[in-house]
Order: sequence, then C-alpha cells, then structure tokens
Amino acid sequence: MSEFTPQELLQQLRELDEHSRIEAKRGKEIGPSVMQTVCAFANEPGLGGGYILLGVNEPDEQHQTFYPCGVEDTDKLLNELQVNCRDQFEHPITIQAEALMLEGQRLVKVFVPELDAAAKPCTFKGKFDSKNKRKTGVWRRGLNSDYECTQAELEPLLLAKSGLGFERVLLSDAEWDDLDPDAIALYRTLRAKVRPHAEELNASDPDMLRALNLVKKRDGKWVPNVAGLLLLGKPLSLRRLLPSVRVDYVRIAGTQWVEDPEQRFETTLDLREPLLRVIPKLEATIIDDLPRHFRLEEGNTQRSDQPLLPQKVIREAVVNAVMHRDYQVHQPIMVVRYSNRLEIRNAGYSLKPEAVLGEMGSKLRNPVLAAVLYDVNFAETKGSGIRTMRLLLEQAGLTAPVFQSNVIENQFLATYLLHQLLGEDQLLWLKQFNHLGLSHDEAKALILTIETGAIDNASLRAITGLDTLAASQTLSRLHHQYHLLTQGGAGPATYYQLSIHWNNADELPLFSTNDSNTGNLYPNTGDLSPNTGDLYLNTGDLPEELKKRITELSPKARKESIWPVIIWLCALRPMKAEQLAQALNRQVNALKANHLNVLRNEESLICYIYPEVINHPEQAYQATNKGLEWLKKQGIMLYD
Repeated sequence: MSEFTPQELLQQLRELDEHSRIEAKRGKEIGPSVMQTVCAFANEPGLGGGYILLGVNEPDEQHQTFYPCGVEDTDKLLNELQVNCRDQFEHPITIQAEALMLEGQRLVKVFVPELDAAAKPCTFKGKFDSKNKRKTGVWRRGLNSDYECTQAELEPLLLAKSGLGFERVLLSDAEWDDLDPDAIALYRTLRAKVRPHAEELNASDPDMLRALNLVKKRDGKWVPNVAGLLLLGKPLSLRRLLPSVRVDYVRIAGTQWVEDPEQRFETTLDLREPLLRVIPKLEATIIDDLPRHFRLEEGNTQRSDQPLLPQKVIREAVVNAVMHRDYQVHQPIMVVRYSNRLEIRNAGYSLKPEAVLGEMGSKLRNPVLAAVLYDVNFAETKGSGIRTMRLLLEQAGLTAPVFQSNVIENQFLATYLLHQLLGEDQLLWLKQFNHLGLSHDEAKALILTIETGAIDNASLRAITGLDTLAASQTLSRLHHQYHLLTQGGAGPATYYQLSIHWNNADELPLFSTNDSNTGNLYPNTGDLSPNTGDLYLNTGDLPEELKKRITELSPKARKESIWPVIIWLCALRPMKAEQLAQALNRQVNALKANHLNVLRNEESLICYIYPEVINHPEQAYQATNKGLEWLKKQGIMLYD
C-alpha cells in the first residue's frame, strides 16, 4: 500500500466521509475497538492493510467533518499498542506506528499490513468473551467498520491458508455419476482440436480427469471436486450440489435497472450447464441479442452484418466472468443487456489491482478451471485477455470497458458501452454546459451517469484513470459547485445521479444516425421468455400492533425490540434504509451498522431486492423466507 501522510489520510476521510482502509479513533486508550480494527485490517483479503488514526474524532454538533482531537500520552499509547499486538493474538502482529503533530494536535498514525494467506487468520487468544471473541475470534473489515466473521466467512481464509481454493473441495454428496459423459467427450473433442496428440487423450476417463485435477479418490472411489462438477457436471447434479451456479441473462428495454415494478424485466434466460457448454451458449446468446451494424468493405458487394461488440471481446468477457468467479458465494453470474450497454457481474473481486488490469501476468482464483479452459483454447493464461479487449474495442471505435472491483462486497462488474462515451451526440448534449468550463473528466462523468443511471467513485476511476481522492473531488464539484449531480448513499456506498433539472437524457440518441456503420440496428431476443414477477407486495396501512411497537421503541432499544419491527416492515413491502431510519427515528448509518447489516449478512432474515447491484439507487430490503419464519416464532402473524 502506498505511504500516506496523516494529512492525506485525514483529507480522504473528510472527502469520502468513510473509508474501508482508514479508521479514526479518539485514542484515549488501546481498548477492544482498536484491537478489533487491527485484527480486521490484518485479515481482510485484498485490502492491502489499513491505517488507524488515533486522536481523530468523528463529526459532531460542533464539527461538520472529522477533526483532530489529540491524545494525551503518545508514548503510553504506542507502548500499549505494541504490547497488545504481541500478546492478544494467537500470532503476534507487526505494525508500523508513529507519533506526530497535525493541525496543532498530537496524533498516532498506525499502519496494519495485511497478513500473508499462510499466516491468516489473525485470531484473538483465549476463551470467547463479551468483547473480542464472541463467535470465531476473527475480525474482518466491512464497508466502514469491523465485524466478527461467522464460520462461513472464515472458510475463505482457511482455504487460502491451506493453499487450496474452493474449486479443489470434495462436496460430501458428490459422486462419479454426477459427471456428464457427454461433457467429458466434449472436452476430448475440444482438446483434440487444439492439440490432437495431447497425452491425456490416450488415458481412460478417470486417469484423464485425475491428470486435470478434476477428481480425487474418496473411500476408494473417484469423486469429482468442485472444478470437475463446474466443467463437466450433469445439469441436475449442478442444481443439487451447487444450486447458485448458473448464469442469468436479463434483457431490459431502457437504460435503467427497473422501469416498471409490474414488469421488471423484458426477457430473461438462465443457463445451468457445465461450463464447457455454458461458455459458447452464453456467447451466442449475447451476440444474437446485440444490435448489429453492417459494413461494405472496399471491393466487396456483399453486406456483412456484425454485432456492435466484437465477438472476441464477448468471448473474453464471458470467460473472465466464469473463470474468476468466487464460487463460494451463492450468487449467479448476472449478464444484463441494456439498450445502451452490456453489464456482466460476478462474485469475486479482482486479485489484481484495478490499476494494472490488462498488464501481463495473471493472478488466478481458480487455477484448475483456468488450466482446463486454456487447454481447450477458451481462455488466456498470460493476463492478455483484457488488453486484447481494449485493443479490439478501440479498433471498433468503441469505448474501453469499465471494470469495477469491489473488495468489500466481493464483486466484479464489467461494463461494455455500445457506442463511444464522448461521441458526436454526447458532445452535442454537453454543449449546454459550455459556460461552466467542464474538464474532460467531468464531461465523462456526466455522460457515464446518463448511460448507466448512476456513477460512483470506482466507475469514474475506471474511465478516467483518476485516483480515489481526485475522483471524489471531481464528483463533489459536479454536485456541490455545478449542481449537475445529486448525491445518494454514504461513505464508500456513495453514488450520484443526474439532477432532475438536467435529466433530459431521453433527448440523447443512443446510437448516431449519421454513422453509416451503425445503420439497421436491430435486437434479436430469440426465444427468451418474459419475466413478469411482481417486485412489490400490495399492502395497506401498517397494522395497529406494528404501529404500537414502533411508538414504544426507546432511543436505545435492544435488538429484541427493534428486530421484529424491522423484519415486519420489510415483510410488508421493500423498505429503503432511509425509510426505515425515518420510521424508527434512527440515524441511517447507525441503523445499518447495528441492525440492517447484521440482519442481512449474519442472520439472513432480510435481503437486498437488488443483490446483484449493491449500490443500486433504488436499493431496498425485504424479509427473507427465514425472516418470515422467524416472525412466526415471535408470535407475529402477518395475515389473518
């Protein structure tokens, strides 16, 4: 992690409000809260460690932003911190800490490096107690705070420690018969096209799959691991053993996620087959559903229809999603085709920093999968796929893809615009702001907001190359100074939308009518089936009993009182965090940290209505089936 000065750290907190890699503490003592943060920074995969500023306070009635409050005895704090890092954990943690002056106050700056995978997890010593060690003794870093992880959240750290990924795991109910003989034969066919005399082709099926690291013996019988099932499993076996391993293809008529709650999606298609079949099928689905353009090459008399996105780009995008996905996360790959863009979202943040995506060299989450896909010429293993995509899109006159890797949410989003970001029509639309003297980056931010419905710090960085602070300042100017964007969310989840006054994006053509190479645009949705699922429950006024419970809530109500109310509200209809906070007379951030995040992440009693788009502008919570059952056990009957 780059070295930051205390002033730079404080400035980032002030600009971003909250930061996943920076924590401010009053620093009166080195208590449980400080040590939990040390533990979380040391454990969180891909975060690269984090900074703690002791002697900095959060905004209060007298201060509108973070401010140095100072510490009294820096030597005492430094000594306590070093002793605690040595004595409180199962294995000592080496930190970097120093005392310094900032804005006339004495502070302590601490950097906690991320531990190597083999050294994780950082775990508190001793028996579980009420402060540091309630569940696992292992703390991780959330969006803006620390939390003690569950056993399920601990598993990735343990797998990484062993040197094996989830793809090498043998599921308890898996057996040889879960493999599809036709899929095995397909591998032989595809492999023979690439290398006809490959050694494994002369082996029996068990010996071949053993050589590919796809099977292992258990109780004297060959059993497929997760990678074997993913690549070669029968569809019904995949549904039984890995129920969330599928690809959802969604077609939306406009440029926004949901235009009509009564008709959520225009078309949907779900693919639940072994990857050797899914990859070409998904590629074909995307190509068939894309607008097309024609070229009349010099010397030819025959028209050539081509998808707007080059086929090689589509293949690389599909393979990247399935190859780098985190298969431990119970979430399908989402491919969403908007009228102006294609989005592919998969669980699993990029193991390579966003800044070096496309450079030579690969860091593989699933090396077994990658090796097999490389064997059949589906994938690159030299890290050249993204660079190839960028080159092909540039040659086609299209905008480079926008990649957003979210370590905290463990998500990766790739966006492919179906036209130039700053094309003729976009530049014409921007002329109305000529008097403002917008920079190139500010112009890009506005256009991306139009195209995708919202913009955040990560997406702006992706299209401009700005760092986190510069991107935040750019968005802040568009919001505070020019009033072109409105702000939503908070901290790392902050997003911006086009102000209503300027929201005339409908006047902006999605494709230029002056470009001879984009004529005759037409979508082909094939046999995709409509999805008319109703997003909202039809409910009337709140039940009297619920109203009574809300009025009886005290400012310091415990979870036993407030959780039933939250789940009850979310069972009646989807509720935004802001709506819940208003109804319960709570601060939004506190409600999220103390209750909503726990109910969603740890208890699974509520869930997002847009789990595939965490920062969706219309994000809300709804009760899960588990939550409804929980309410019944509390004696709460939703319906007469």
